[in-house]
Amino acid sequence: MRQYESKPSSLPALSGFLGIDWSGAKGQRHTGLQLAMARLGTAAPHSLTPPRATSWSRPDVLDLLLGLAADTADAAMLVGIDFAFAHPFVDVGAYYPGRADAPATPAALWAHAEAINAAEPYLYGGAMFGHAVWGDFYLAPPHYAAARYQSRRRITELAARAAGRSPSPTFKAVGADNVATGSLAGMRLLHQLKQKLANRVAVWPFDQIVLGQTKLILVEIFPSFYFYRLGMVPARRAAAHVGFLNQALAAYDSAGMASDFVPAGKDADEADAIIAAAALRYFAGANGFALPPAQEPAMRQEGWIFGVPEWPDAVAGQP
Repeated sequence: MRQYESKPSSLPALSGFLGIDWSGAKGQRHTGLQLAMARLGTAAPHSLTPPRATSWSRPDVLDLLLGLAADTADAAMLVGIDFAFAHPFVDVGAYYPGRADAPATPAALWAHAEAINAAEPYLYGGAMFGHAVWGDFYLAPPHYAAARYQSRRRITELAARAAGRSPSPTFKAVGADNVATGSLAGMRLLHQLKQKLANRVAVWPFDQIVLGQTKLILVEIFPSFYFYRLGMVPARRAAAHVGFLNQALAAYDSAGMASDFVPAGKDADEADAIIAAAALRYFAGANGFALPPAQEPAMRQEGWIFGVPEWPDAVAGQP
């Protein structure tokens, strides 16, 4: 991201960088849910072992983040999670156009996702798709004929596409590039963290980071982008090749993985968590928290993928 004036004292001291390759799938535990931690310096990130069973659950991740926020150290933990923190807004001036009762702020959107899905266990978000009102905005099974679905894009997604790769629309809940299911589950996570931690957690770029008080800084990530921006194409399983992964890690000033490393997850999910952790460390060191003045209003309303550069030509409403 282009650098802007920022006083050194305004930047948070960070103790670590946690990359989370998220999953919105139904059920309790998911092999695709992978976590990796990078510490200060240049050492290779290391994967985190689930506390129970052999796979992580979303409640496990919530418990881990609550525990990290309880740390009394002065430094904060930077946590990147792979889901859309909000829906598009600035293109038509609403998350859900045509509804006067629609949430109008990111925090209200997270509370909305929590309320609709409150009866679903394990932070699942799929109850939204069958809702009599809000389900019409999502392209999702079993009907696939959402009356209000539009292939809308956030400004950060337009900027990501210009810089290498964009995620799918946030209202799309079908196919391998399903973004909606994971994002709704993630919005529930954000809501619960804000309710439980208050000002000890800051969700960037929506919240202010309070030095000495903020213990968790949450940012949105898109692991594939961290490969594509280097000119590397992580086709299915390609990121699982240790030489490929280490080439990308080196570009983020990180040591590589051992030559016999084989990442877990059917789509190299562990590799995605590892590259995300390294990219978080790299971009945080380059003051990736700076907000481009021209796009700050959109960022505050829609969020931003950490590490995606400003796109001066971004135009609200462009497909």
